[in-house]
Amino acid sequence: MASAEQSEAEYLERAVEMRTRYMVLLLLAEGPKSGYEIIKRIRSLLAEAGEGGASPGTVYPVLRSLEEEGLIESSEEPRGARQRKVYRITEKGAEYLMRSAEKALNILDIALRLHLAAVRGVKEPIKLSPELRALLSRIIEQLKSIKARTEELIEAVEKFLS
Repeated sequence: MASAEQSEAEYLERAVEMRTRYMVLLLLAEGPKSGYEIIKRIRSLLAEAGEGGASPGTVYPVLRSLEEEGLIESSEEPRGARQRKVYRITEKGAEYLMRSAEKALNILDIALRLHLAAVRGVKEPIKLSPELRALLSRIIEQLKSIKARTEELIEAVEKFLS
């Protein structure tokens, strides 16, 4: 593989790992889950977003790494006749998650400002193809959904502060 292609592949692999770490911590902040439950939930969330799923080959190494860092912990719990490993976020993990959330929200804020500036910067009306109209309609619906979820999140977080 050429050097540029290798760098891009390594970058994409690292991006998937970072996304998976963040999603695992968010899911465990909801409550304890098995590795299987985490994979199933990530796949469901990514499918809703039109993205590829999470594989056990990605999730389990992330779980091991998070546990080694003390951000999560695990225990064996009975499940029928078998035992299953259940993961929980630690206090250190919750603090790490909140710092990561702040960074992610800063990136989102910058991206939204850049998109707004780009849209405002278009001086001439653009002729829109039916495909582009459909895409823009989906973007509008997605932004409305983000707005509604943001308002819910603000209310939930404000309860912690009061």
